[in-house]
Amino acid sequence: MKLSNLKILILMLFLQNIFFGKTIVDDYGRVVQVPDNITKIYAASPPISMSLLAFNPDLLVGLNTSFNEQQKRFVGDLATKKVVGGFMGQGRTPNFETLASLKPDVVVMWGRMTGYDKILQKFEKFNIPVLFVKNDSIYDLISQFDLYAKLTGDINRAKKLISYTKESLSLLEKMKDELSSQKKVRYYFAQGLDGQYSECKGSYHLEPFTYASSVNALDCKSKSNYGMERISLETILISNPDVIVAMEKTFVDTIYNNPQLQTLKAVKEKKVFLVPSIPFNYISRPPSFMRLLGIRWLINSFYPSLATKSFEKEKEEFEKVFFLNKE
Repeated sequence: MKLSNLKILILMLFLQNIFFGKTIVDDYGRVVQVPDNITKIYAASPPISMSLLAFNPDLLVGLNTSFNEQQKRFVGDLATKKVVGGFMGQGRTPNFETLASLKPDVVVMWGRMTGYDKILQKFEKFNIPVLFVKNDSIYDLISQFDLYAKLTGDINRAKKLISYTKESLSLLEKMKDELSSQKKVRYYFAQGLDGQYSECKGSYHLEPFTYASSVNALDCKSKSNYGMERISLETILISNPDVIVAMEKTFVDTIYNNPQLQTLKAVKEKKVFLVPSIPFNYISRPPSFMRLLGIRWLINSFYPSLATKSFEKEKEEFEKVFFLNKE
């Protein structure tokens, strides 16, 4: 009788694996049943799509946005996949019908996303399992890569990415003493074609600047997760930053001829830096694994005397690790 019960238990476990797959505990402690063989993942927002792209671009079942020609050189066949949209702030959402037709094995989304409970219910209607991940810090890349390894079994890829991430962040820690001997640079992070959008205290878009031992010249607080707060010209002039880090080339190309900004220290000293964006932005929009390289770029720009390695060499090493499909 005991042997019979044991056989029944083994059979039940076997059937469970066939029909229900495996269970995964996400970053928020939720136990989620997912398929055993996972080959198609939908990332619900650009930052999560980016970490999945780094892990294995073939896993992305659909895109939040399309790629430009420069980006296509780095992502290979991923550029040909269907754009289904995503949760990118300002009311933008994916096309659920298109997404359902692609039949993702699992959805991965930020657990602090505004309205996450309603979003979760929407996915449940389509019987798609959802895993929540943390995406509040660069450190959260580590848990994201670890989750992808659990889902796919590709432990070696996760180890490589996690090792690089930890090494990068530990190198920054080692530079703290050198950076502490320098007067902290006061920056203005200029977004938008006119440079009058920025980030305030509490915005995770500013994390690379913190690692670069710099201080936001603005004294304001974030109003939303999306950021890009409108900043008045008067406020910018009063803040008088040491440097300006700009997201738009149009703004950088015109700032030195803009009579309204000529009194700024950063303009007088010609310390206006355009954030590199090939293949993806080094700082934000979206905030991604590119920030690991962005921190180095900021330090190079703010404190050139502390550079210990050619930035081009650093960039080359970075791309070899994170872009599997670079041409």
